[in-house]
Amino acid sequence: MNWNNIRLIYFKEISGAIRDRRTLISMIIIPLIFYPLLFLGIGYFTMMGQEKSESLPSVVTVRGEEYAPELMETLKKNEKIDLVYFEENQDKALEAGEIYLLIEIPEDFNVNTSQESTKNIVVQYDSTVQYSQVARRRVTNLIENYRQQIIQKRLEQLGLNANYVQPISTQWLDISSEERKTGSILGMILPYIIVILIFIGAMHSAVDITAGEKERGTLATLLVSQLSRFEIVMGKYFTVMTISATSMILGLIGLSIAFLAPAYALGEISLIKINFSFSMFFLFFLVLAPLVGLASAILLLIGIFARNNKEASTYVTPIYMGAIFLGMISLSQGMQLAEPMFFIPILNNSFTFKELLMGIVNWEHILSTLVSNIAIALVALLVAAYLFTRENVLFRS
Repeated sequence: MNWNNIRLIYFKEISGAIRDRRTLISMIIIPLIFYPLLFLGIGYFTMMGQEKSESLPSVVTVRGEEYAPELMETLKKNEKIDLVYFEENQDKALEAGEIYLLIEIPEDFNVNTSQESTKNIVVQYDSTVQYSQVARRRVTNLIENYRQQIIQKRLEQLGLNANYVQPISTQWLDISSEERKTGSILGMILPYIIVILIFIGAMHSAVDITAGEKERGTLATLLVSQLSRFEIVMGKYFTVMTISATSMILGLIGLSIAFLAPAYALGEISLIKINFSFSMFFLFFLVLAPLVGLASAILLLIGIFARNNKEASTYVTPIYMGAIFLGMISLSQGMQLAEPMFFIPILNNSFTFKELLMGIVNWEHILSTLVSNIAIALVALLVAAYLFTRENVLFRS
C-alpha cells in the first residue's frame, strides 16, 4: 500500500466533489444555512405564538355565576380575564374556540366562612389549544387565591393562625450546575442531529464516487491505472470521511448560530454557561470520529456493491432510517443503557456523547463505543475492498 497513491486518489475525488454542486449543497448549504434557518424559524414562530397567547385576555364564560358573586368579582377585576355570557350552547362555543374556558358553579356553592363543607367547581378547557391552556393557568391561580382567602377567614373565626393548616414547609434546592443543565438540554438534541449530519454528508459522496462512476463509465479508466484496488478504495474512503466530517462540523456551527440567537425557543443558550475544555473536545473527537468512519465505510460498501445510483439509493434508505431510529432513542429522557448496549453502533455514540455534554466521563462507555465502531468500520472497509477486486461485482448488469 502506497500512501502517495492514496493521497492522489483522495485529492482527485475531493476536487471532483468540490466541483459537484450537489455535494456542495449537501455539505455546505444544508448544514450551514438551511438548519439555522429551520431552527430559527421554529423558535421565532413558537415565541410569537407564546407571546400572543400571553398578551391577549382569556375569553371565559361562567355557568351559574349567580351562585358565586364573590368569585365573579374576583374574575371581573382581573384584566387578563374577559368574561362573556352565553345563554345556551356554551359547550359548543368552547369546542368551536369562541371561548377558551367554561366554569361551572353548582347551585349549592354559596360558600361562607362558617361552613365546613367542600364545594366543587368544574372547569372545562381544551388542552390542544394554547389559548385555553393559558386561560386555565390564569383561572387556576385566581381560584386558588380565592380559596386561600376563605381558609384565612375560617381560621380567624376559630382563632387559629394560618400555620395551623401548614405544619410543614418544603424548600427545594437544585444542586445541578448551569453547565449540567445546558448539557442535559443539548444532550437530547445534538446526538440525534449529529447522526443525521454525518449520514447526510456521507450518503451522496459515497454513492457518487462508486455507483455513480459505474453509471458514468469512468470507473474502468481508474481501474486500468497502476494503482492497486485497495489504494483506490482507501482514497475514496478518506474522501467520504472528509466530506461527512465537514458536513457535521458545518452543521454544528449552523446549529450554534441558531442556539445562540434570541429567537430560539429554548431561550438564549449563550446566557447558560457551558465550558468546553481541550480534553472535552478530545473526548468528543474520540466518540464522533469512529462514527464518521463507520458511516463512510458502510455507505462506501453499498456504493461499490450497487450497480447504479438508483440501486444504491434503494440500499442506503433503510440504513439511513435505521441510523435515525437509533439516534432518536437518545431523545428520551431518563433512559439508561445497559452495559452490553454500548456495543451497538450509533446508539452508543448518542448516549456517550450525551454523557459528555453533561460532564460525565465514563471510560468504559467510551472504550466500548470506540472498539465496536472501529471494528465494524474495519470489517465493512475490508469487505468493500474485497468487492472492489471482483469484476463480476463492479461490472455486473
